[in-house]
Amino acid sequence: MDTTSKIRRNVLTWFFQRVSGVALIFLIVIHMWNLHYAHPDVHPSYPNLIERLRTIGYIALDFSLLALSLFHGLNGVRNIVLDYTSNSRVIKRWSLGLMTVGIVFSLWGGAALIKIMTMG
Repeated sequence: MDTTSKIRRNVLTWFFQRVSGVALIFLIVIHMWNLHYAHPDVHPSYPNLIERLRTIGYIALDFSLLALSLFHGLNGVRNIVLDYTSNSRVIKRWSLGLMTVGIVFSLWGGAALIKIMTMG
């Protein structure tokens, strides 16, 4: 891979790290407001949680939080690796491993949300 494409990829991951951080703050505020202030008459309980998680808005919000936090955290770990090594093999292995972890946990979390949504 040539130097220009490496730089472009690193600039994109740097940019999306910032975008994901801002998006996470925004989504966490929405999440907290919806759960604690939007419906003061609804008490936190398991049946109420299941009822809320059956709506597409909550599913989208929760999956967005999951995907963005995984990207933000795992990309942060990748950035730490980049700070300590310039060995392209090490960077490639870490990147692939972190990407695998992100995909697995995104699928696992998405499957859990679908399971909750379809519970009878």
